[in-house]
Order: sequence, then structure tokens, then C-alpha cells
Amino acid sequence: MAIIGNADNRPAKFTHKDLSGLDLSGVDFKAADLFSANLENCNLDAANLRNANLNRAQLRKATLRKADLSNASLYAVVLDNADLSEANLAGSRIIGVLNGVNLSRAKLAGADLGADMANQGMAPARVEMNNAVLTGADLSGSNFTHAILSYAKLQNADLRGARLQWADLSGANLHGADVAGADFRHANLDGAVINNVKGLDSARGLNGGE
Repeated sequence: MAIIGNADNRPAKFTHKDLSGLDLSGVDFKAADLFSANLENCNLDAANLRNANLNRAQLRKATLRKADLSNASLYAVVLDNADLSEANLAGSRIIGVLNGVNLSRAKLAGADLGADMANQGMAPARVEMNNAVLTGADLSGSNFTHAILSYAKLQNADLRGARLQWADLSGANLHGADVAGADFRHANLDGAVINNVKGLDSARGLNGGE
């Protein structure tokens, strides 16, 4: 794995840099500062972005398959149509635009994708994931409060203990998902597919749950 860093071993700094279209697969960006960097169409497959600062980064159509973004910060990020299949985002903080993103079999255990109620402005800063693919993803213990997940594909996803209060799940497909202990109170589930769901008895806000 290639390592990009400074001579004194401090984390790499690429704030506002244009890295679009580059092949950065397998690169070690651990704890790197990529604030507002342009990474559109980049190949970041298997890259190490653990603890990285990706706030305001542009990652449209980037590939991050099997990349490690655990505990990374992705505030105001743009990940439209990016491929993060099998990526590790456990413990990460994500707010931004992720429409059409592929997170199939990704790890988001304990990730925080909930709205930032401290920075509301005209509307709360929240994650937008229309048509996102989350099939087979590990979303256990994650926070999706106020998230927009309309028509998201959540088949066989692990949603145990997830927080989805006030989330927009209209048209989402939760076929075969495990929702034990999850909280769906006040969520918009209009047209959502909730067939063969596991743990339904302990989920709040589903099928008349408290």
C-alpha cells in the first residue's frame, strides 16, 4: 500500500486540492486532511482513509470499494453515485448528499448519519440518500435520525438497534432486514416494503409498535 504523508510523518494535507480522476487505489490516507478536496471519479478502492477529514469533499462517481473510512469525518460531503460496496465506515460521521450511492455489504456499525440539529438554518443539515443501495449492509447501532432514504434498497441489511426516527423511508425496500431493537418512530414509511423482516416485535414504530 502506498503511503502519502509528510517527511516528518505527520498526516498528509490535501485541503482544496484537485485530485479528480486519479488512481489512488490502496493509498494510505490515514488521518489525512482532505477538506474540500476534489476527488470526483477517483479510484480509491482499498484505500486507507481511517480517521480522515473528508468534510466538504467532492466524491461524485468515485470508487471506494473495500476502502477503510472508519471513524472518518464526512460532513457536507458529496458522494452521489459513488461505489462504497464493502467499505468500512464504522463509527464515521456522515452528513451530505449520497444519492444513488452503492453501500452494499458496507460496514456502518455505530456510524452517525443523523441530522445536525445545531446547524439548521432553513432546514436541518442531514444526509440525503435517495435510491441508495444498502443491501446486506451492517447498519447496527447507526443513527439515521431525519435521514432521507426514499427508495433505498435495504434488503437483508442489519438494522439492529438503529435509530431512524423521522427518517424518510418512503418506497424503501426492507425485505429480509433485521430490525430488532430499531427505532422507526415518526418515520415516513409510505410505500415501503416490509416483508420477511426479522425482529419486528422489538422494533419501535413499525406495524403499530410503541
